[in-house]
Amino acid sequence: MKQDNIIQLLLVNHSENEAVEKSNSLRNSGLTLRPKVITTAELFEQEINKKNYDIILFTANVVGLNITTALSQLEKANSDAALILLSNESVQSTMDLMKQGVTAVVPDEPEELIGLIIKKEYNALKGLRSETIFRKQLEDSETRCQQLIDSSRDAIAYIHEGMHILSNDPYYKMFGYESREDIEAMPVMDLVSSDYSNKLKELLRYYSELNSGLNKHTLSNSTSSDKNTDNTLKVTGVKDDGTEFQIKMEFQPASMSGEECIQIIIRNDGISKKAQEKLQEKLATLNNQCQETGLYNRRFFLKYLEEAVTDAVDNNNNAYLFYITLDKFFEIKQQLGDINSDQIIVEIANLIKKTCDEDIFLARYESYRFAAIIKTSDEAIAMKLAENIRQTVEDHIADASDKSITTTCSIGLLSINSSSNGSQSSLTYVQRACIQAIEQGGNQIQLHIPDASEMGDKELLKYWSNEITNAIKQHRVFLVFQPFVNLLGEGSENFELFIRLHNEQGDTIFPREFLPPAEASGHSIHIDRWIIAEAMRTLSKRIKEGHDNRFIIKLTSASLSDDKFIAWVKHNLERYELKPESVIFQVKATHVAENMRQTQQLSKQLKQIGCHFSIEHFGHETNPFTLLKHINVDFLKLDINLVQDIAKNADKLAELNEVCAQSNELNIQTIVPFVEEAGSLSVIWQSGAHFIQGDFLQEASESLDFDFSSFS
Repeated sequence: MKQDNIIQLLLVNHSENEAVEKSNSLRNSGLTLRPKVITTAELFEQEINKKNYDIILFTANVVGLNITTALSQLEKANSDAALILLSNESVQSTMDLMKQGVTAVVPDEPEELIGLIIKKEYNALKGLRSETIFRKQLEDSETRCQQLIDSSRDAIAYIHEGMHILSNDPYYKMFGYESREDIEAMPVMDLVSSDYSNKLKELLRYYSELNSGLNKHTLSNSTSSDKNTDNTLKVTGVKDDGTEFQIKMEFQPASMSGEECIQIIIRNDGISKKAQEKLQEKLATLNNQCQETGLYNRRFFLKYLEEAVTDAVDNNNNAYLFYITLDKFFEIKQQLGDINSDQIIVEIANLIKKTCDEDIFLARYESYRFAAIIKTSDEAIAMKLAENIRQTVEDHIADASDKSITTTCSIGLLSINSSSNGSQSSLTYVQRACIQAIEQGGNQIQLHIPDASEMGDKELLKYWSNEITNAIKQHRVFLVFQPFVNLLGEGSENFELFIRLHNEQGDTIFPREFLPPAEASGHSIHIDRWIIAEAMRTLSKRIKEGHDNRFIIKLTSASLSDDKFIAWVKHNLERYELKPESVIFQVKATHVAENMRQTQQLSKQLKQIGCHFSIEHFGHETNPFTLLKHINVDFLKLDINLVQDIAKNADKLAELNEVCAQSNELNIQTIVPFVEEAGSLSVIWQSGAHFIQGDFLQEASESLDFDFSSFS
C-alpha cells in the first residue's frame, strides 16, 4: 500500500469510543485511514502542531474547543487540512461556518455520505498540494533558466506579441546596443532587414499560435525554403548603426513569468571546444549554487536529501538532517530593508560554512533558512555541530547601515535512518522540530522524536516489532482493569483486562495503535502470552488476599491458531494455583467468523480444562447467532451499536431485548458494555442482560478497587 493513499485522519470528539466506532465504520466503507482520536482542546493544539493531517473530522462537543478556536489554531499551525464538521445545521448556519473556513458541514449520519465527502476533500487537497509543489518547481526552473541565459555566450531573447521582454548581454551587444533596456520593449522586426520581415512575421505568428495550441498546419512554402530545420530561419540582421550581418535564428515556444512567449537563440559558433567545456562547467556550478551565498541551492539540496534517505534505507548509511532558521528575521528586515538584510544573510551563511567541515552538505534552503546534512549515525556528533552553529550565530555582531545587528537561530534536527519514510516526510518533520524550537523561545535546538503515526506500513511493522519486544523487556507494558457488575448482585468481583504500554518518553500508548501492526508482524502471540502470565499472577495475588475475583483476558486472532496456547494456559494455572473458572478468555466476533474452525477447537479445549469463553462485539453482524451453532460460549459482550441510545431509541432497545432473550434461551450470559449514563440502567435491567460495564461505573485503571457491594 502506498503511503500517499493513506488518509491521515484526526477525529475530534468528546467520546473516544464514539470516535473509534466512527473510524471503524469509515474503514469498513472502503477508506484507507490512519486515524488519531483527540478528546480535549489541549491535545488538539498539540497534535496539529506535531503532524500535518489531511482530514479533521470535528464534532462540536469538545469542552473548551469551539469551531472558531479550532480554525484559528489550524491557521496558526499552518495546516492545510480539510476540516469537516459533523453537525445538523441550517442552510444559513452552514454558509456562515463555511465562510469562517470550515470545509464542509455534514450530518452525523449516514456514514456513506461522510465517506464520500472525505474522499472528495482528500482528492481536492492532494490536487492543491501538487499545484503548490509544481508552482514552486516552475519558479525554481525559471530562476535557473534566467541564470543559464545570463551565462550563455549565445544570444538569447524572449518575444511576446512581437516585442522583446527579456534578453541577455550577447543578444543586445550583437545588435550594437549598450544595455538591455535599450532593446527591451523594442519590436523584433526592427532588428531584421525589411527583405525578411514577411518571413519573420509568419514564423512568429506560427509559434504564437502553436503556443496557444491553435495551429497544427505547416509553414508556407516561402518560409520553409529558407529554413534548415523546422525551427530556424536565416535572416539579415540590422545593428543600431545600420550595419547588416547574417544570422540564423532558432525559435521555440516558451513561458516566462507566466506569460506565453517565443524564445529566440542566435548561436555563437565561434566558441572553442575548451571554452564550451568551461561554459558547461560554469553552468553546472550555477545550476547547483545559490549565487548570493555560494552555498548549494534548494533544488540541489532536495536532490541530495533524496539520495541520502535512499542510502540510509537501502544501505543503512545513516545521516542527520539540519533545518536552520534565523530568529525574528522579519523584524531585522523591517529595520534595515531588503538590501541590508540580504547582506546579513550572506554574512551568516559564510559563518555557518566556516563552522562546518568540507564533508558536510550545506545549502541555502530559502531566504533566511539553511539546511545541512552530515553523514553520521552518532547523535552526539550531530548535536555538537548544531550547538556550534547556534553558538556561532548568537555570538556574531553584524554591521549594516551604521547599525550593529545581532540575531540567533533555531535548529531542527532529524535522524535519517532505515526507518525514514521518504525525503518529503523527513523535510516535514525536521521543519516541525524547528518550529517547536522557535515556539519555545528560539535560539535552541530541537531533535525530532518520531512516533509510529509518521511511518509507512513496512516501517510501522518494524517499529512495533522492536517497540513491543523492548517494552516487555523494560517493563513498560502494564495492565488496566475495568469492572463489570452482575445486575442481580450475585457472583464474584469481575474485571476485564486491557493492555497499555508506555513509550520511551513516558506517554501512554493504547492497543488500537500497536495491536494491528503487532498482529500483522506476528508479535501479538507474545503480547497474549505476557498478558496471560501477568493476569494470572495478579489474580493469584488478589485471591490470596481474600478477594473473589474473576478476570476476562482478551485474545488476539493469533492465539486462535497457536498450537501451544492451551499448554501455556495450563502452565500458568498450575504455576499460580488458580481455579480455571476464574479466568474468561475473550475473542472478537469478527475474528471468530474469520477463524471458525480454530475457534471451535479452542472453545472446546477451554471447556475441557474448566476455563470460560466469551465473544465480544457480538450482535453487529447480520444473524450473529449463527456463530454459536458449533462453539461453546459462556459469555457474550455486546457490540456498541446494540447499546447506544437505548434509553431514547425504541428500535435499539427492542434489538437489545431480542439478543438478550436469545442468549438466555442458550444459557449464555450477556455483558452490556459502554454504559455511560444512569438513564440506561433501568432499561438494561429490564432487558434480561446479566452484567453491565462502562465508564459510568468506573473507567479502566491500574487500580482494582471497586465497591461491588453497592450492586448487591
